[in-house]
Parts: sequence; structure tokens; C-alpha cells
Amino acid sequence: MSLTTQFAALAGGGVLGSFLSLACVRFSPALSPAQWFIALCFPGSRCDCSQQRLLWLDTLPLISWPWLRGRCRFCHHLFSAESFITEWLVAILCLLVLQSFTDPADAIFVITASSLLLMVAAIDRHHFCIPDPLSYLLLWLGLLHATMTGNETPAIWGALSGYCTLWLLAWSYRQVRGYEGLGYGDMKLFAALGACCGWQALPWIALVSTFLALTAIVMLKLRGSIQENSPLPFGPFLAIAGWVTIVLQTRFTLL
Repeated sequence: MSLTTQFAALAGGGVLGSFLSLACVRFSPALSPAQWFIALCFPGSRCDCSQQRLLWLDTLPLISWPWLRGRCRFCHHLFSAESFITEWLVAILCLLVLQSFTDPADAIFVITASSLLLMVAAIDRHHFCIPDPLSYLLLWLGLLHATMTGNETPAIWGALSGYCTLWLLAWSYRQVRGYEGLGYGDMKLFAALGACCGWQALPWIALVSTFLALTAIVMLKLRGSIQENSPLPFGPFLAIAGWVTIVLQTRFTLL
């Protein structure tokens, strides 16, 4: 891959990361999918402190963050580093994917799935909900890719078994404990991961995500950051385990 192509991949990934960060920031559980889409376009990005409209260059933290030291150009209010980190992660991801995958369809599949899972993890962490449009897009993306690769049967069974498995688990938990332990968003996300990875990968995804969640709970309790019955979103852990499975399965055909 030439130096020009690598630079283009980094730049394109940075722009994609900026869009994903904006979509996560402007999401609200009170918005319908149509209202969320409109919120991505209007109004333009402004500083939360001074309400000054940001220059188009300042909306790309990958470029503006080092120059402005993470502060507003007008009032010098300190911005969150989350957008800057997101842009770098997506930019590096795009570069590595284009270097590792020779098939353009596989590269597009991995980048798109990674983008959706990144949004799922960020939104669920902040709002304790997973937007249905993201799960549905991931579901249809997995079915489309499986159809192109001749693996539509495992993908369909993966979607069905993924949803039914978590539904039964949530129902059993509710019967025993008397309150909800899993949301329907987690069920839809698990079904979408089943469509992307096939039913064979679901036990591995469930095992890894549960291990990550339990590890996070232990660490947070040791730090005193959560109480005994404090809720913890499960979506980010499903997203991490699902992303690792998608990348490994697509790259090395392990499953």
C-alpha cells in the first residue's frame, strides 16, 4: 500500500470517526430515529460554553485537537477527549483493515460492523439503551455478507438462536429475581452478532462478554465506583466480544 493510500485511509477514517462521535453525542432516548437523523444535520456544532458556532476545521478533533490543545477557539473551554480518541481509533482501524484485507467486500463489512458496534458501546454506556436502528443495520449487514459468502444458513440460525437464547435467559432471571436483568436491546444486538458470525460463534461471544462484564464489576467494586445493585450496561461487553469475533472470523476464517 502506497503512502498516499495510507494517508487517504487515515483521513477517511478520521472523518468517519468524527461522524460516529457526533452521532453518539447527539443521540437521546427521547428522539425517534428520524429525529436523531435530523439532529445529526441541524444545528451546526457549537461550543457548549460560549455557544459559538465551531469552524468546520474545529469539528475534526484529529486535526484541531493538537493545534488548539483540546480547547474552544473562542472561549478556550476544555473539550472532552472522547471525540479525539474516537477519531484516532477509527482512523487506525481503517488503515489496518485496508492493509490486512484483500477483498474489498470483507474490508467494507469489517469497517461498517466496527462502526456500528462502536456506536452501540458508546451509547449504551452513557444512556443504558441500544438504539434499534443500529442493531437492525448490523443484522442486515451480517445477513448480506453471509449471503455473499454462501453462509446464509448459519447466519439465519445465528440471528434466531441469538435472540431466543437471551430472551429465555432474561425471562428466567425475571422469574427468579423479580426484576429485569437484560434489556431487549441486548437481545437484538446478540441476534445481530449471530447474523454476522453464525450460530457457532455465539457461545464464544457470550462467554467472553460475560467474563469482561464480571471483570469490570469486580474492578469497579474494588474502586468503590458502584453499589451492590447499580446497573451496568451489558452492550459494550457484547460489542467488544462480537467485534473481536467478526475480525478474527473474517480475517482468518476460524469459525
